[in-house]
Amino acid sequence: MSLDVDTSQFSPHFQPFLEGLLSGDWPNKPKGLQKLGIMPENWLKHIEPGHVRYVWPNDGSHDIQPGRTFGGWVGALSDHVVSICMFSGLTEGEAFTTQDLQIKLFRPVSLGDITIEAHLINRSRTTGYVEAEWRLPDGKLAAKILAWKAIRSIEAIHGQRPAG
Repeated sequence: MSLDVDTSQFSPHFQPFLEGLLSGDWPNKPKGLQKLGIMPENWLKHIEPGHVRYVWPNDGSHDIQPGRTFGGWVGALSDHVVSICMFSGLTEGEAFTTQDLQIKLFRPVSLGDITIEAHLINRSRTTGYVEAEWRLPDGKLAAKILAWKAIRSIEAIHGQRPAG
């Protein structure tokens, strides 16, 4: 991956994830991403706290009909993108879970390089709000994603960490 990023600007919880993704040595890639064929190691093009940009090379393998990407795939990839955006905006000791994910489809997602850009619009102590847009190769808006994330302690989301 040719992504130039200073991992020290992110929370210690996010750094190993990002470093593995950047190095290509990602032994703990989430099984859900593996099964679905979501490849942030190839598609993530820009990341900074609260902002990510992916470029998905749509080859038609997720089409429900020729030239129409399956809406469930749009949802799955969108959930990943807005989650990485939220993850990038967390601080020490924080984790999150998705509370609500809304997908607004404006036109069919066709073949070619699809740009998906997400921004952490607002966050409080307990909630993050992320928006993302899917843009077709011609720049037209294909989908708008709205996501609310519940922010909690790492222990509240993932359980107690082993001592040491």
